[in-house]
Amino acid sequence: MKKFLLFCLSLVIVYTIAYDLKIGTLQSYSSKPAPVSAVSIKNSTPYKKVKVSSGDTVLSIIEKVNPASLSKPIPEIIKDFQRYNHNIRPESIQVGRMYNFPVYKELKH
Repeated sequence: MKKFLLFCLSLVIVYTIAYDLKIGTLQSYSSKPAPVSAVSIKNSTPYKKVKVSSGDTVLSIIEKVNPASLSKPIPEIIKDFQRYNHNIRPESIQVGRMYNFPVYKELKH
């Protein structure tokens, strides 16, 4: 009887883990993000919508979007990315989805 209960308990645990990995139990963002209004704040950074490909990171995409040498600190880049994407963390981006990436203007000396 103990072996049977242990077997049932292990089945429940395996099922729970499989369900959590496949479907998840945390509330997710809706598939349609809320519309982002055009940049209307003075001195704010413009952005560009980019579809994420396999292997892309927030920093690699920002380097592609900003071909000139980028002199912004990483915490500021992350803050701008989160501001334009409803506080989505950079490590949470998903392949195939569109995100707004900041476009920084080059400072002229």
